[in-house]
Amino acid sequence: MQHLVQTYNDNIELIENFIISTLRRLHIDTPSQESFKQLRETFGSLELVYECDKDLIQTSPNFGLGKVEPEHIGKRRDYLLREGDIQSEYYLSEPYISSTTGSLCLTLVKRTENGYIFFDFRLRILLERFHLIESKTFFRQMARFSYALIGGGLLLLGLFIAMYGLSSFIMYLFSQESMSLDVVFKPVIALTLGLAVFDLGKTIFEQEVLPKTQNISDFFNPKSLITFMSSIMIALLIEALLIVFKISISDYTKLPYVAALILSISVLLFVFSKFLPIQKRKKKND
Repeated sequence: MQHLVQTYNDNIELIENFIISTLRRLHIDTPSQESFKQLRETFGSLELVYECDKDLIQTSPNFGLGKVEPEHIGKRRDYLLREGDIQSEYYLSEPYISSTTGSLCLTLVKRTENGYIFFDFRLRILLERFHLIESKTFFRQMARFSYALIGGGLLLLGLFIAMYGLSSFIMYLFSQESMSLDVVFKPVIALTLGLAVFDLGKTIFEQEVLPKTQNISDFFNPKSLITFMSSIMIALLIEALLIVFKISISDYTKLPYVAALILSISVLLFVFSKFLPIQKRKKKND
C-alpha cells in the first residue's frame, strides 16, 4: 500500500486535474444509480457515490456497481472533511482504507447548493488507468499462479525432507543396527536442506504470490537470502566433515576431492562474509 500511496503522491496533480475536469464535463449534481452508471463508463475506478448535507450527514444511499445501500443514510461523514478543507468547488482527500469496501481509496468531494457529493475511487485501479502501476494482466495472473505452484511445491518438499531425516534417525534408534557416522550426520544434513528448501518456498510466496504491501524499494529481502545461503553452507560443511571421516578410515587417495570441496566452501564463506557488511551498511543508511 505504501507503494500505491507514493505513486499517487508523485502524480497527484495529474490525477486531480483529470477527475475534476471530467466531473465538470459530466455535470453530476444529484447522485443516483443512473448517474453512477454514467460515471462508471468514464471512471472504471469509481466505487461509490453518495450525498451529504452541509452538516456532513449522509442524505442519500450509497450508489455502487449493481447495488444501492440505503442503510448508510444518516451516518456522519465529517471524518473525511475538516473545517476549511473545501476552499473551492472540489476537494480531493488523502488515500485511506474504506470501511465499506476494505480497499485503498480516495474521495473527491463536490460542493453543491444542498451540501456535498462524495465520489469514492479505488486507488489501485485509478493508477492503472494512467499506467502508473502494472495492471492485472492475464500474463501476470499466470505468473502468480506459477509462482504459487512452485513455492507450494518447495514448501511441501522442504517438510518432506525434514520429516525424512527425522524418521530415518528414529528408525535407526529402534533398529538392531549399530550406530555409525552416517546415522548421525545424514539426518542433520536432511534437516538443514529441508530448512533451506522450505525457506526458499516461503520467500517465493512472500515476494511473488502474496500482495505487496511494502514500498517497491523493499521488494528484495536480504534476510531470506542470508537464511537460505546459511542453510546451504551448513549442509555443505557437515557433508565435507562426514566425507573427511569416511576417507580417513577407508581411502586416503580421495583426499584431494575433499580438499577441493572444502576450498570451494571456503570461497563461498569468504564471499558471504563480504556480502553481510554491505547489507548492514545499506540498512543503516536507509
